[in-house]
Amino acid sequence: MTHPISLTPPAQALLHLSFDADQHGSALDHYFTPVSSTTPVPEPVEGVHTASLYFAPGEQLLVRISASGATTGTNAFDSFQVIDCVIITRPQVIQRGRGLDTLYSPPSPFLQAVGSCYPMALDFYASVNPLKPGGERVVNQTWKGSLDVGVSPGIWDFSMVVTVRITRGVGAVSEVRVFWFDPEMEVGSTGTLK
Repeated sequence: MTHPISLTPPAQALLHLSFDADQHGSALDHYFTPVSSTTPVPEPVEGVHTASLYFAPGEQLLVRISASGATTGTNAFDSFQVIDCVIITRPQVIQRGRGLDTLYSPPSPFLQAVGSCYPMALDFYASVNPLKPGGERVVNQTWKGSLDVGVSPGIWDFSMVVTVRITRGVGAVSEVRVFWFDPEMEVGSTGTLK
């Protein structure tokens, strides 16, 4: 007698990163959305994980990078290309104290990463939102891959550095910029840190 196997797809969260093509600073704005209504938001606004990214083992992280800019004027925004994108995870201490061995989180919470630096494959697909009032264009580059969160609990400083080529209107020179963000990240149950 055979029993049907029921596989539940992993919970997925989409990391939205955005910048304005004309911004002076280099910080990426970021927010998370669950891909399905049953997935918890990995960026809690209250409780012990406030202002951190919190993932459960087995979840998947998807990434979308968006750029916006005015479509009028001599320096009109046309589009952008991701030249490189690197995730950097710096493991934190998860156990220390008198009579205890000091233990650190693994180099990365993601199964695809061997070390603490993970260069994302340059495999994105582009989409363009309808023009906003005032002629502002938003171009999205969505990564075709995903990152699987491992089962080892831990705490990491989590950074992403993105190099992009911004293209402008006819006759304008394209511009290469570097943007980044760096929240803290935790995998596991409350009280991972002893």
